[in-house]
Formats: sequence, C-alpha cells, structure tokens
Amino acid sequence: MMTTVLLVEAERRTRLPESPAVTAGPYQVVHAAGAFDGLRKVYEHRPDAVVVSLELEEMAGDEFTRIIRALTDIPIVVVGPGGDAKSIVRVLDAGADDYIEQPVTEMELAGRLRAALRRVARQRQAQGASTLIRTGELEVELDEQMVRKGGEVVQLTPTEYRLLAALASRIGKVAPHRFLLSTVWGDEYMDDTHYLRIYIGYLRKKIEADPADPQYLLSQWGTGYRLANLPVPAAAFSA
Repeated sequence: MMTTVLLVEAERRTRLPESPAVTAGPYQVVHAAGAFDGLRKVYEHRPDAVVVSLELEEMAGDEFTRIIRALTDIPIVVVGPGGDAKSIVRVLDAGADDYIEQPVTEMELAGRLRAALRRVARQRQAQGASTLIRTGELEVELDEQMVRKGGEVVQLTPTEYRLLAALASRIGKVAPHRFLLSTVWGDEYMDDTHYLRIYIGYLRKKIEADPADPQYLLSQWGTGYRLANLPVPAAAFSA
C-alpha cells in the first residue's frame, strides 16, 4: 500500500524541498497551502505522515502541530529556521516527532521522514494503538471514523462527522467559527456561520440527552463551539 505524505506549506513562502525519495517510490505526496487547507486535507486524505513548515500564516506552527497530534498519532516532521531554541521546544512539546532546521537538503528530509515512519510503525505494532477520543459516554474513533455513545453507534452524515471530529481535535478548548468552517466546508465558507448553527443543531439532536440543555457540544458566544472534556464513566466502555 502506498504511503501518503502531506506537505503543509505557508501560502506565500518558499516551498518545502521535495526529495525524489519522497515524491517517488512508495510515497504519494499531497500538497496543502496553509494551516486551514492542511487541516482539511488531513480529514480528506488520512495521510500516513505530515511534513509542515513552521512559518504558517493562519496559526502558529506549534498550534497546528497540537491539533494534528490530538487527531492522530501519525509522524509530524516540522521544518523551520535554525537558532530559535524556544520555538523548537514548543513544537516538540506540542507533539512533533522531529524538527529540521533550514536550509534542509532533500536527502535529510527523506531520511528523517523514513525514521519517523519506522518509529510510529514500531510503536503501533507494540501497543496496538488506535486513535480514540473519549468524553463522558461519547467516543470518537478517528481511525475508523466511528462515533458511539454509551457503546451504541451514532449514525452521522459525512458532514456531521467532520464537524464532530474537528471539535474533538480540540477537546476541552474552543474551536473558532472560522476554523470549523474552513476545516469542514472550505476556506470559501469561513464567514457562513449559519452552516455551523444548523449542523451543531443536527449533532445535538443525535448526541445530547436534551438538545436544549447540551452537555457535550457547548457554545462560546461570538467565538465558536467546544466539545466538553467530561469524565469517562469507568463502566461506560470495554477496556
């Protein structure tokens, strides 16, 4: 099976180097222009690894890394300027597997990427890892794109699932309107907040015990929405 690598670059900056070892052989390369496009393509393409420029324009590189890490355990390799130890530490603390200082050669990028993929493959084999987000009686299984509540499958449309997964990527934190709209519908919809109101309503009807008094999908007036990080009942799920 071909390995998919997502290259996330700043919209108006120098492109990341493309090594023949990355663009050829077992890799399929998907390009993303900016952070919001990158987040959307993580959902669309389910890449096996992400290579991201630290100098994104819509959000800080460490924030982008933190969101991706909340979604999945795939390798994240960040490329950025050298000499800024604080930025490097922030990115690694956010969940990056590696940081490569610019200028970076094609050979080094390909080698670091292979090493990161091997590490994650070994970890998954040893741990049998899956990407599962739990809050209260709700679980979002990102690998299988499955949602359950109290152990029962919740039937969602593709758009409803993408919205819930985007909220789950920032569980416990407010997801801004523009982030959700760009991730779920695309950059051209970033000002169409009525889409969010409609689909949050759909999700509440399927997830909340009382949609008029939501416990999971919370509104942050004028800012966005938040998936509450609730205690998980000990007997709610099987081990």
